[in-house]
Amino acid sequence: MHPGAKFRKKCEARGNSIKYSPNTTNIAVHGNITIDRMGAHMIHWAPLQKGSVFMRVSGKTMLLSLVVFVGLLFVAGGSAIWWMMQQPMFKPGTVTQREDLKPVGINGDYWQVTPDVKLKTFSTGDGRNILFIHGGPGIPTMESAPGFDLLSDEYRINYYDQRGVGRSTRPFDRFPADNSTWTNIQLLESTLGIGQQLADIERIRQLLGDDKLILIGHSFGGLLASLYAAEFPDHVEKLVLLNPADLLVFPSDDYDMFANIRERLPERDHKAYDKWLRRYLDLAQIFKEDEASLQKLDTEFLPYFVEATGDTIIGAPPVPQELFGSWSTRAQFFGLGKRHDWTSNMSTITADTLIIHGGKDFQPIAVSETYLEAIPNAKLEEIPNAAHFPHFNNPEELAEQLRPFLNN
Repeated sequence: MHPGAKFRKKCEARGNSIKYSPNTTNIAVHGNITIDRMGAHMIHWAPLQKGSVFMRVSGKTMLLSLVVFVGLLFVAGGSAIWWMMQQPMFKPGTVTQREDLKPVGINGDYWQVTPDVKLKTFSTGDGRNILFIHGGPGIPTMESAPGFDLLSDEYRINYYDQRGVGRSTRPFDRFPADNSTWTNIQLLESTLGIGQQLADIERIRQLLGDDKLILIGHSFGGLLASLYAAEFPDHVEKLVLLNPADLLVFPSDDYDMFANIRERLPERDHKAYDKWLRRYLDLAQIFKEDEASLQKLDTEFLPYFVEATGDTIIGAPPVPQELFGSWSTRAQFFGLGKRHDWTSNMSTITADTLIIHGGKDFQPIAVSETYLEAIPNAKLEEIPNAAHFPHFNNPEELAEQLRPFLNN
């Protein structure tokens, strides 16, 4: 029984009517008490009528009852906060309802998607537009991918740094110390979270002048591309997912990335890795940090990843630490929550979909099969010698898969 249900049961036993919704900001006990989502308690006592119960009890009894009742409310309020912080803050189907989807314009090498947010972009090739959505989350693409360059005779591949990442607008460095944790979470997620990322893709579509997009999403970008295609099915012509992230259902029955990395590491590294992981997953403490501290924490993962998987981008320069979008990464975590299943939302996708799995990827093929089963008109192809970055490390094999699919 979640805390909202327990709270309802306790209060109904006292004769109060309850209105509770996890999607709203308040838990209201009609006539007496309102508890906001932060657990702040506003007590509204109805005027006492002559002969009422409260008029008949002693002051001492009344005071004791009030203390006990308010104590219960604090427990219920705190439990409600805990419960709601486990839920995904992103709700599929909500982006199309927004009224702020019209972009501002193009300003040199930037897409001005809103008056206060611009996205760094570059492109290669000529022809039909392809929009590439990078992964991470929070790690930009610094240069064109060889696998896409092979398509440049027919297609123009558009790259961009997502908001809060790389050379795009980064609205946060450090959060105000006097803000509550929940206030900071709401501000972060509403500014850089999944909903805003999908809204930006829709604004980019308008700036490109395309009625229908060709989308290629890699890793976490594959999840974003899938969610956009489900949200705006009439605006996607082709959808390509390169090793899409195992986040369509969470937690996953197929794979736990952090546990998988640990299993692959030498035992001598386990203690240091466990210490790093505790710090990385301690989301309650992140608002004490500035972005530089979080960037340092994020880049400390890379040696563990490379050692465990042997996977790296061949020939490409490393992404500088200061370009990691570490606040954006945390915003995606809050959008995902600790439990969700978005497979049913994929049923609205109408675009032909190609899912490409690297046979040596650290994610099992079952992850790609989850997307395959959820998306209509999808097919799955495997590149046996590829790992997580086929667009950089296996360009010819990738282009052989992409060109006939895109030209069909």
